[in-house]
Amino acid sequence: MEEKGKFGLADYDGKIVVPALYTSVEYKGYEPYIRVELDGKFGLMDTEQKLLLPIRCSKLEVFFQRTDVYYAEYQEEGKRKTDIITETGSSILPAGAVLQGYHGAEIMVNINGKDALIDGESGAYLLKPIYDSVDSQGPRYWVCQNGKCGFIDKKTHEVLVPLIYDDKYTYFRNGLVILVLKGKAGVMDEQGNTVIPFEYEKISSGSDNKIFNVRNTAQKEALFTAEGKQFTAWYDYITDDISKQFYYYRQDPPSGDVYKFGYVDKSGKDITGPVFDRPVMFYASDNCIELKKDGQTVYLTKEGKIRKKNCK
Repeated sequence: MEEKGKFGLADYDGKIVVPALYTSVEYKGYEPYIRVELDGKFGLMDTEQKLLLPIRCSKLEVFFQRTDVYYAEYQEEGKRKTDIITETGSSILPAGAVLQGYHGAEIMVNINGKDALIDGESGAYLLKPIYDSVDSQGPRYWVCQNGKCGFIDKKTHEVLVPLIYDDKYTYFRNGLVILVLKGKAGVMDEQGNTVIPFEYEKISSGSDNKIFNVRNTAQKEALFTAEGKQFTAWYDYITDDISKQFYYYRQDPPSGDVYKFGYVDKSGKDITGPVFDRPVMFYASDNCIELKKDGQTVYLTKEGKIRKKNCK
């Protein structure tokens, strides 16, 4: 109900439940309490018009699937605070815990400088506060301790990947993850097997870990399959976008010359040599692309042939 620009709540019989004093009122039948807003601040009220939680939160929303617990943001002593609280404002977090965030029912907190995860439904620790950092990633946790990192299974809490790695470049995708061990990049599968040895300067993937761009100590790049097989030669640069018809590469010239570019097919075969002045993406829908070769216009067909005649 509304009166003079303010809102309240009445039941089906017209009995006033919340007087029309607020900027907004929100009540869902399956939730036990009523959220009231006044000038951008939120609080909680019961159906007897008793204010349970003072109107001071800049954000107040039901936490996960629990209707009796709320995520709250508010100011305390001039500082922004976040917490998971009951209807009366009591925190459900362990003493001294600082809320870092939450995903679903998983609550991330920091206690005395250590990260932990708490089950927002039971309140039990999923991971105890012994880690420097914790990141929830699908069915795993990526955890770091004393500068070394690894993966822990969410259900069993068993260590899937030992805490010996320096860093990671990606999440697990296609059953594979790029990790760094003693400063060298490699690729590991979900069973902990090494797919690409940890001997490279950098590994990346723009294709959800289906193709890997690998850089060696000589700063040359090649493409590897998800099975760990190298299928192109080493170049100064090569793309790894499997959505394109061909991969293009760059071959750096001797000092004073200009860069030249070439193309390899999906099997890794060099079909042109480094002869083009600049690269052009070859999309799967293209019949051919227009390129410059020593300043002259030529065309590369999807069969991998170089033509002078326009084939578009």
